[in-house]
Amino acid sequence: MLERNQVVKRSLNDPLMTSNRVAAGTGIEGSASNQLDGPAGIFIDANLNLYVADAFNDRVQLFQSAESNAITVAGSESLHETITLRLPSGVIIDAEKYLFIVDISNHRIVGSNSDGFRCLVGCYGGGSQSNQLAYPFSFSFDHSRNIFVTDQANHRIQKFKYFKRSCDNTSSIFQNIYSSSLTNNNEIYYRDCNKQNFYYESIQVKVIESGYYSFHGSGDIDPYGSIYKIKFSPLDPSENLLDQDSGGGSAFQFRLDIHLAVDMIYVLVVTTFDSKETGKFSILIFGKNKVILERLSTPVIQLIYSSKLTDDSPTYYRDCQVPQCHYETL
Repeated sequence: MLERNQVVKRSLNDPLMTSNRVAAGTGIEGSASNQLDGPAGIFIDANLNLYVADAFNDRVQLFQSAESNAITVAGSESLHETITLRLPSGVIIDAEKYLFIVDISNHRIVGSNSDGFRCLVGCYGGGSQSNQLAYPFSFSFDHSRNIFVTDQANHRIQKFKYFKRSCDNTSSIFQNIYSSSLTNNNEIYYRDCNKQNFYYESIQVKVIESGYYSFHGSGDIDPYGSIYKIKFSPLDPSENLLDQDSGGGSAFQFRLDIHLAVDMIYVLVVTTFDSKETGKFSILIFGKNKVILERLSTPVIQLIYSSKLTDDSPTYYRDCQVPQCHYETL
């Protein structure tokens, strides 16, 4: 009952609404352990524990069987490091007690495992591309573990296929370590619309055998890792993006688990969670076979071109904070 800030229950054998009993919430919106504010989705496990997507509190609450006070298991004010949620609307728990959550205003589906929380679907911001969502509301799994998502603002239902990772003995063998530093001499780029001037280093990645590989980042700084197919463009960080991570509860500061093909070039970009950070970082690489890493050099100046921007030059929106910048195309 979203507007009444409660979850109620009744017997399937009793059709009368008067037989409803309160399972969670006080009926008054709030953020205390016994309160809810806009419960949007629920899940009940085999032990009759109740999980509630508490939308306007940006959290998922666990009401253990017959308890009126909840434990925050994901999102705002959790006692454990989890993940930031914005209007969660659905929650599912699997047989291993891992959480899967619809995160509406972050336009994604997130999940947990033994390493913490990570993004599963819609990890590149809201949109209408095949790897994007726009205000998803609910989701479900089929018997093959494929995910079906009601993609509200795109007026569609999306299916995301499940690909099982290799579990052979070579899949987790340590293959390489890459160490470097971000300094004031590194190139900078705009990672998103909220923060500016991120130092970064780009590393070309090649494998000699196709399979799943894992990149674990850590360091004196708080590194933020992204991996791209073919090339990385600092002018458009979303182009060719395959995956990115900033930690999300992992023992490492970022972790990227991804399938790499032998005939493809990839680019790993290391920056920082906060802007203008400098310091040392290291990346541990695990996988099936040798991984070849090569730092991409800063472009060398080959030609100088001079011109002038005037009030008559055309304009465009460079980013979310600086509208109508004059520009010239070459």
